[in-house]
Order: sequence, then C-alpha cells, then structure tokens
Amino acid sequence: MKKTLAALLLTAAVFTTAGCGGGNKPAEDVKQDANAAVEQVKDAAQDAKDQAAAAVDKVKALADEAAAIMETVKNGSDKTAPALAGMVPGANLDTAKSLYGEPTVAADQTLQFENGLDMKVDANNSVQEVSTTFEGLYTPGDIAVGMGDYTLNPAYGSATAVTNLDNGDVVYKYISKDNRRVMEFVTRGGTIIEIKCSLNQ
Repeated sequence: MKKTLAALLLTAAVFTTAGCGGGNKPAEDVKQDANAAVEQVKDAAQDAKDQAAAAVDKVKALADEAAAIMETVKNGSDKTAPALAGMVPGANLDTAKSLYGEPTVAADQTLQFENGLDMKVDANNSVQEVSTTFEGLYTPGDIAVGMGDYTLNPAYGSATAVTNLDNGDVVYKYISKDNRRVMEFVTRGGTIIEIKCSLNQ
C-alpha cells in the first residue's frame, strides 16, 4: 500500500511539474490531472485506513469471542469447546502469557511454552493455533496425547472428517458448531500423538 501511495504522489508531482506531456497541455488540464492524482492518493489512503480499522475490529471480536469460550471451559459448562490447555484460538498473546508465562522459544511467530504447548500467532499477536505432542495437556473433553483414539467418540461424537495419511497416521477433525474453529487429533497405531486447535480459515 505504501508503494501505491508513493506512486500516486509521484504521478501528481509529474503532472504538476512536467504537465505530463512536455508542457504541451494547457495549464488548466495539468491542474485537473494533478487534482485527480491527489484525489486518488486520498482515496487510497482512506482505503488503507479502513482496511486497518477492519483488521483491528476482527482481532478484537475474535479475542472477545475466545474469552467467552474460555470462560465456559473454565467453569466446565462446555466440554466440547475448541480449546487446548485452557487456550482458545483467537485469544490475544497476552492472555496466553498470563496463563503460561513467557514462551521459552519464539521464532517466526511460532512460540513454545514450558508446559509443552506450541502456539502460532499472527502479526497482531492473535493466537491462530495451539498444539502439543506432550502428555498432560487436556482439551475440555479431557482428551490428551497418549490416550487411545476410542476416547474421541464419547467426548466429541463422530468426527467431521477422518483423513488417513500416507505414513499410516490418522487425523480426526472436529469443526465447531459456529464453523469458526477446528480441533484435530493425530493418531498413530490407535494412540493420539498430537492435538491441534486452530481458527478455521
């Protein structure tokens, strides 16, 4: 967007100083061209501002929604909530830090916490995905790595999709009722080896 604004400003400057035709255009035409270029710059700037505001609103809405879901997880009223270790995708990174402390590893917007939770965040520090291959981190349905895949149906019902990978692993995918979040359980030989919870993008 910055390059686009710069290009439009340069165009306006060219219209003003050179007349966009070696000085052959009447002054009034040059002025109109310059004014049109300036208006384009203003429109582009407003579009960029609107897009930024929309992005901020989306992040806030996701964070508010995640906070509400986390509350249902905390009080135990929703055992099927799309969460892992109490964290719901869409929450702010600060919320994660309040629960788990500072990450022990942080690189390329991928974080690792001491308890074995991995987390991916976007440029706005909104949590996009939480996952683990460690035992001891539970979903609200009391499912953790190391358990058998037979525990999934009693906790969550039939999977939305079941995918058999080339290496023999099987992925059970559950999409939330509002279609905004996804839980995935990767199993190997009938045992859960990884749990992921992410935004459904």
